[in-house]
Amino acid sequence: MEGLLRYRNRMVERNRLEYGVYYDDINWINYGQALQLEQERDELLTGLKDMVQWGFKGTKTDVSGLSPGCRLCAEGQWSCLFINGKCNCNCFYCPAPQSEIGSPVTQTLSFEDPLEYVDYIRKFGFKGISFSGGEPFVTFDKMLKFLKVFRRELADDLYIWAYTNGTLVREDKLKALADAGINELRFDIGATNYDLRFAKKALPIIPKVTVEIPAIPDEKNQIVSSVKELWEEGLSYLNLHQLRLTPYNRQKLSQRGYMVAHGARATLPESEVAALGILHHFRKNGIEVPVNYCSYAYKNRFQKSGLRHKLAPRTVNEWEDITENGYIRNLSVDLNKFPGASEVLMSLFKGNHSGIKWDSESNRFFFKLEYLKTVPAELTVELGYRDVRISDKLGEIPDFEKVKIGNNREIYVETAFVVNDLEIHPTMREMLLRIATGVASPEEWQATESLHWIAHFEIIEEGLSVYY
Repeated sequence: MEGLLRYRNRMVERNRLEYGVYYDDINWINYGQALQLEQERDELLTGLKDMVQWGFKGTKTDVSGLSPGCRLCAEGQWSCLFINGKCNCNCFYCPAPQSEIGSPVTQTLSFEDPLEYVDYIRKFGFKGISFSGGEPFVTFDKMLKFLKVFRRELADDLYIWAYTNGTLVREDKLKALADAGINELRFDIGATNYDLRFAKKALPIIPKVTVEIPAIPDEKNQIVSSVKELWEEGLSYLNLHQLRLTPYNRQKLSQRGYMVAHGARATLPESEVAALGILHHFRKNGIEVPVNYCSYAYKNRFQKSGLRHKLAPRTVNEWEDITENGYIRNLSVDLNKFPGASEVLMSLFKGNHSGIKWDSESNRFFFKLEYLKTVPAELTVELGYRDVRISDKLGEIPDFEKVKIGNNREIYVETAFVVNDLEIHPTMREMLLRIATGVASPEEWQATESLHWIAHFEIIEEGLSVYY
């Protein structure tokens, strides 16, 4: 378990660095509390066993009734356009400042011209768009303008939805959105202290109305009663999120006494237990509202992987592979270290082979994973992984692909090694294959730090997060 322990220690240290002098003021979960909450979670999961359908490697439920937008998100086919950065509410759980209107933004790219955004959607093949903020209704005219352009220029089956706290919703605006072709409107009813008037205005006008809200542990009863009331009047979906701690909301969340768990980001396990409890209540009582629990484990693993899978095909070489987790795998033999290896490899790879490369400049032999067993065992294989990102401006990363957007704009898909020249000795080869093909158990790849790193880049981990 050395690999797992080292990973958890890195996560703890990352949080210590992120929160600095405030780290010790945070109510970090202890071992006994973690065991108790995991037991509560396990009891709920047992109770839900035959009532719900899990998906996305056990990180999301109930997937039997997902909104089309949520399904597109899970498939990496969704682009979220932050139409502005200003909100008129002050929710204690908000993870970031919301004080500047700014330009419409997605993935750090700004889009004042809706036609440029249309071209971006086409170039990367997204099938769903959402308007977020801030509060999208703060710049309603801009949102409506973009929506009309999307419907005019893009495929009829493009699924479009928007998020709102509801406070600026009016009947005429709702009708304008419906006439322009919006598919779904999602209300954060917690932002208005569960004032349901705003969502009720939308029910007879917007095709699909959803409640999307963090699962707040001490407001569980209010969430249940509010959703019941809206369900009886035509609500389509309930989406529950896990609360997350950030430097911005730290003070407000800490004042409520919630326990905080470590991980890739600091999360609130009580929020997860509350979400599963709400889902269990509805199923146990035969209330069939479609409930989607969107865990942080899901968001962190699948949303990031989905974007990598959109970008990686633009930079992957024919001798490389894209892993399940969306990283680009690079395998090679450094021929400088093995005199005579070139002749041996040439005899094994006679003729035309796709998926290999002889690089005379570096004196390396590159190959896809499918050829790993063909490469002689006495040759040490070196493993690397490249990550990808999208940018408006070229940084210091030398490897990139230009993507033309609109008439006069270029954006860049940049790629760089995040792990390079990790030596795969003969005894590790079989484990690399087992991890990459998804047959290795967590106990196997958690055994050493190297295997844990390999698994991180190769696969999407299964299950909800462990509390620690």
